[in-house]
Amino acid sequence: MSVLISALATLVMAESWADGALPDSALRDQAVQIQEQVLTAPRPKWLMEQQGNVEDWSVRLRDLRAAQQTLVMPLRSDVEPTDQAGTDTDLTVTILASRALGEAQLRELFAQASGRPEVRVVFRGVGPGESLGAFIRQIHGLLREACKDIDSGSVPRAELDPRPFQTPLVEVAPTLIATDGAGKEVARVSGISRPDWILEQVGQGRRGDLGLREPTVAVSEPDLIAELQRRLSGIDWSAQRDAALARYWERASFSELPTAEQVRARRLNLTLVAQADVTLPDGTTVIRASERVDPLAIMPFRRRLFVFDATDPRQVAEVARRGAASRADGRLPLYLATRLDRAAGWEGYRAVQTALQDPLYLLTPDVQRRFQIERVPAMVESHDGILVVAEWPPEG
Repeated sequence: MSVLISALATLVMAESWADGALPDSALRDQAVQIQEQVLTAPRPKWLMEQQGNVEDWSVRLRDLRAAQQTLVMPLRSDVEPTDQAGTDTDLTVTILASRALGEAQLRELFAQASGRPEVRVVFRGVGPGESLGAFIRQIHGLLREACKDIDSGSVPRAELDPRPFQTPLVEVAPTLIATDGAGKEVARVSGISRPDWILEQVGQGRRGDLGLREPTVAVSEPDLIAELQRRLSGIDWSAQRDAALARYWERASFSELPTAEQVRARRLNLTLVAQADVTLPDGTTVIRASERVDPLAIMPFRRRLFVFDATDPRQVAEVARRGAASRADGRLPLYLATRLDRAAGWEGYRAVQTALQDPLYLLTPDVQRRFQIERVPAMVESHDGILVVAEWPPEG
């Protein structure tokens, strides 16, 4: 069944590629424009604004068991807000930390948060010029040291999330923030690193900012979003776009085929034998096992495919001439190139399209295999329900 679907899909693709009249000159570069639009699309708002979708910028750092799962981004906080006000029995404690605290105190924070899903240790960002990977590796090292004697299910929640540092602005660590089940802040304190301390204070009825209790250090990491904005502002996007466009042709995969040395025509029999029943969702059987199916009987092939080497001026000129004649006969042409001049890049691509006066596509391995293209230039057309592949040596 998969072979049948593949054959039908190939015919549908070939039909849809060339459907309709000759596009005007403004549309002949459509393929190029699509590529350029991808590369020149505006940057997403979450990289330009600190509000809006910033809530999606929480990064989980807790999984130590599989390197491929060490970073999931974006990831929402485990504590989802609810419509009901929380109580003191469902409090979450966020420890705002910084590497400026030193490794010994960070290991202590992780140890206090281990085995406690209601406690999380949060960092504001990475260092200026530091990669996210380098930051995560350092934090993982500290987590391993702090939690080497506990089971994997007790690993503390460690996250990279600038939100808790923003409103109101937090510039010192450690800072503890207690929030209820609805995510509303209940109390906060600076200088204390023990989650139980703030939980005890809330249990005694204390609320709001409980002030500075012990020495603190300045948070050394800048806001993650602000740092990304700073880095992005230093990027020459025009140069990046030009480089990306140039690399497209450097990396493009071509189906290079030899040049035909003699005139040759071959008939293709696309008839397939169903290996199993093909049924519709309602259970109706449309094709029975062992039944022979001709895709051309289901979808007639009304185009002419021209396959050629676009780096050979002789083939370009001849295919353009034959394609124009085909259009005059009422058979719309579809042009597939096996190769393009990498050095000429997009300008070379446009030059070939101009010569053809039609869109140009690259020959894909699936189409090459389905139509058994062996040499170029070649033409594929249908005669009396039979596909014919014709090859000929280029003139000149």
